[in-house]
Parts: sequence; structure tokens; C-alpha cells
Amino acid sequence: MIAYVWNENGIYERSQEVDVESEFPLRSTTAQPPKLTGTQVARWTGEGWEKLAKAPDPDPEPAPDWLALIADRRYRAEIAGFPWNGFGIDTERDSQAKISSSWSAARDGFREDGSVWKCLDLATGQIVSRPTTNAEMIDIGQQAYRYVQACYDREGALLEAAAGGTVSAEMVEEGWPDE
Repeated sequence: MIAYVWNENGIYERSQEVDVESEFPLRSTTAQPPKLTGTQVARWTGEGWEKLAKAPDPDPEPAPDWLALIADRRYRAEIAGFPWNGFGIDTERDSQAKISSSWSAARDGFREDGSVWKCLDLATGQIVSRPTTNAEMIDIGQQAYRYVQACYDREGALLEAAAGGTVSAEMVEEGWPDE
């Protein structure tokens, strides 16, 4: 028995001999396509073959979802953290809230000077509880604010470029703080 096979766009590709007892190839039928001349092609409709003057243009690649790609890249940059005096400061969402709270408490005189702050010792790669002065905590808070804000500023610039049709994959990966 002969099976007539079409591609993912329904366009006839080939005939294939099939044993009656075996499975038919994916996207195939026993209905013979029409005779074709020149640039004509046959397309399977689900009920039969139709003759087209030429193969349809392939579907263009879908445009990237720039808004989602930019938001994802901003989030990854935002939570990556930043270096501070030989230590890595975590900027995941929970850490941002803790930094903000400790920054406010230090600035307003409610934080005990010398309280510990958990951070990454960049020299050893170990998480440490480091005693910090209120002045240091205020500095950490200010730098964290500037770092996160820079991530959102970069996202805003990329969203403008996307709206103007000038964004590229390379642009999405470049220009983030602490690269």
C-alpha cells in the first residue's frame, strides 16, 4: 500500500510504501495527491488534497516577546546583589525589605549600632554575620536603593527601545548595574 506524506504545513512531500499490517507514517493518507506541473504543490486539507500554484511562504519567526524578556532580565539583575566593602549584599525581594527596614531604623536612630548584617564574604565565599555600624547600614541601604533603581531605569530604557522598534537581544543583556 502507498502512503502519501505531507509536512507540518500540509504540503505533499513524498510517497512511501507501507506494509498493510504496519502503522502509517505521521501526517499521511492513502488518498493520492493530484498531478502537479511547474511550481504547483499539493496541500492536505484534512479532507483531501488541494492544488496550489506554488508553495506558500513559510510562516515568519514570531517576534520576541520583548516586554517579558526585558522584565525577566531586569528581575535577574535586580536580585543578583552588589558588592559592598568586600562583601556581597543580597538584593532578593526579602532582602530588599530587610535592608529597607534596617536602613530606616539606623537613619532614625532605632537600630543598635554594631548589630550584625548577614552577607557574603567575597574573599572566602562564606556567608558571615558581620557587625555593622549604623553609618554602614545607611550606606548599604543607599547603595541597595541605587542598585535596584538602576535596574528599573535600565528596564525603562529598554521598554522605550522596544516601543520604538529598536531593541535587540544584545541590548537586553547589556548595560545592567555591576556588570
